[in-house]
Amino acid sequence: MAIRSVAMDRRDSANYRNLLKRGGFISASYLSISGFDAGRLKKLAQQGKLDAIRCAIGKSVRWYYCEKQAEMAHLRGEV
Repeated sequence: MAIRSVAMDRRDSANYRNLLKRGGFISASYLSISGFDAGRLKKLAQQGKLDAIRCAIGKSVRWYYCEKQAEMAHLRGEV
């Protein structure tokens, strides 16, 4: 899957965010607070090693990464 892009308006964002959480995706901001390097996560997604979803909400862009894959990359020292 690598990177999937989704565009939505603000009214749909809360519902979609809950759907992503149930699907095993976590926001890049949460991961960066937890000590992960968001830049490296994005590079891994661009290389196809990590599943990511790019959400465009109006002019704002938020990234969500597969939590299990991000944790495995962190354990391998890639992030």
